[in-house]
Amino acid sequence: MFTRTSRLILLALTAGLAGPVIANVSGPDAQACAADSQDVAALVTITGFKDRQGNVRLQLYPDNNKDFLRSGKKLTAEGKVFRRVEAPTPEAGDAEICIKLPGPGRYALAALHDRNADGKLNVFSDGYGFPNNPKVGLGAPDVEKVAFSATAGVLNIAITLDYFGGKPKAGKRP
Repeated sequence: MFTRTSRLILLALTAGLAGPVIANVSGPDAQACAADSQDVAALVTITGFKDRQGNVRLQLYPDNNKDFLRSGKKLTAEGKVFRRVEAPTPEAGDAEICIKLPGPGRYALAALHDRNADGKLNVFSDGYGFPNNPKVGLGAPDVEKVAFSATAGVLNIAITLDYFGGKPKAGKRP
């Protein structure tokens, strides 16, 4: 797997070809994480997959508890921050997904491993995670524990997935 530095070197070496190459970065916003991009974006590395089924989804929210994890349709209708990007679960390794941000500011983010690709959170089977990897009980984490500040350029964020039933035991197949 490429590190961010090796991706930047690869981009520099391939400059002038048919557009920049962004190794291992997935999602519709991948171009926003390119070295030559003028966008504000987050490059999210997601680890801890229980299996390789379904899709991985990132959802961007305002940084307040009232709006965090609310319906994207309602947030959009109210003119508030909301963005969703989705990519297939990688066949191996970590997922690296780029999500374009509206601009510099403070945001909250949620990741979902939608194992059956139905577009909904299935609490007993899907994986979920947040920046800063807070311990999550039966409810959503406080937004202060998952919020982040972005400035110009690309911000690196790491998220480790959690599953309600836990991860498979060593030696057991998912």
